[in-house]
Amino acid sequence: PDADDDLARQAGASGRRRQVSQAEVLTGVLARVERARAAGQAPLVLLDLDDTLLATALRHVRIMAEFAKGRPRAAALAKVSPEAVRYTVTETAHAAGVDDEGLLAELKDFWFARFFTNEYLTEDDQVPGAAEFCRLIVRRGGVPAYFTGRDEGMREGTLRNLARHGFPLPGEDGAGPALLVLKDKFETPDLEFKRKGLDFLAAHGSVEAGFENEPAHINLFDERFPEATNVFVDTKHSGKPIRLKAHLPVVKDFRF
Repeated sequence: PDADDDLARQAGASGRRRQVSQAEVLTGVLARVERARAAGQAPLVLLDLDDTLLATALRHVRIMAEFAKGRPRAAALAKVSPEAVRYTVTETAHAAGVDDEGLLAELKDFWFARFFTNEYLTEDDQVPGAAEFCRLIVRRGGVPAYFTGRDEGMREGTLRNLARHGFPLPGEDGAGPALLVLKDKFETPDLEFKRKGLDFLAAHGSVEAGFENEPAHINLFDERFPEATNVFVDTKHSGKPIRLKAHLPVVKDFRF
């Protein structure tokens, strides 16, 4: 199926979102990549990492379990399942029945000191089907561009985890079947980084599609590359009051 036709069917004449199957969306992206390659272009597919390609729940679970050791009031955190993890660690703790404000502040600091480190990044599982989808992009002649709000200090753990799950990897010299685009500084706001990064990526090929779990970010992709197939990955997100553009397709994961 043609990806542009998919988008047209989903939006409809009224601009309201209509049901398009996940398989149609993913197949349409691969067809776009193949057509672009046949036309002599260098097709890129932009892919966020955290809770787009990689599920962060196990990273949260490990940190909460470590925090709970020796802290009887936090014992419930050691029993939190990956399915119960919310976007923030404090939201997850509240849902588990931990509501002492002093303990939550301590948990937040404990979490922050670990969540963005290479050691803990290797806990992440892949979102179902994500690695295979990226391999299919490569087979169709495209380049998966991992476009993430992680910073350069997280490169080692990111690459180890991607390799563990069988994702195509970038070469050490920047060549290879994939790209990895990271922030120079941790402090740079993600939206600011992504806005500037889209210009960088546009210079590296023809952007055929983008996948993001943050509504603000996928809306940004769509503004910069309106002809691309920009897809919202409905896992979990920051909860900021940003309305997803009505015509954008939605997937839960990367299974056909």
